[in-house]
Amino acid sequence: MSFRLGDSVKKDPWLWLTGLASAGLLLLMNLRDAALFASLTHGRTIPDSDFSSTRESLLALKDYLGTQPEAADVLRAMHMQADLVLPATLTIFLFLLLRRLAPGVVIYGRPAENLLPLLLIFPILYGFADYSENVVSLLLFPPAAPQPATAAFLADALSWATRLKFLAATIAGVFVARLVIARISP
Repeated sequence: MSFRLGDSVKKDPWLWLTGLASAGLLLLMNLRDAALFASLTHGRTIPDSDFSSTRESLLALKDYLGTQPEAADVLRAMHMQADLVLPATLTIFLFLLLRRLAPGVVIYGRPAENLLPLLLIFPILYGFADYSENVVSLLLFPPAAPQPATAAFLADALSWATRLKFLAATIAGVFVARLVIARISP
């Protein structure tokens, strides 16, 4: 079985477009936004990348960002620019990739096409969790000023949304890898 890049791009232009856009947005967010945030906050991790965050750590970050308006602006700008588009492009990319890889492949003793409705849940769950994370972050961190009880609730919600985002993306990635392995294995 031979692979021709030009044929693949012609056959699946949306797959390639969303994949390249997702990669570009992830690079932009990690090389520009996360690096700038870390430099402005003395090495702190951007909340979207910290899957070990807790209510207490997020509330402490909220308080710290209240004294560091430049860092708070970087976080807000990321959510209003690159991270406004990334969840949609990455969700569509993973969805299209799973649909593209499933036909003719057997995984877990079943045709992958029969498992496709289950497999496609994870990209959608990722997109939902990532957008939820973004909204909660905008409501929690400055310039937002939630009341203490609301801030505690938002910090818990943000912690869980981040974990759910990583879990769903990881499971979707494992299914992609499993389909690729099944496709190239004899």
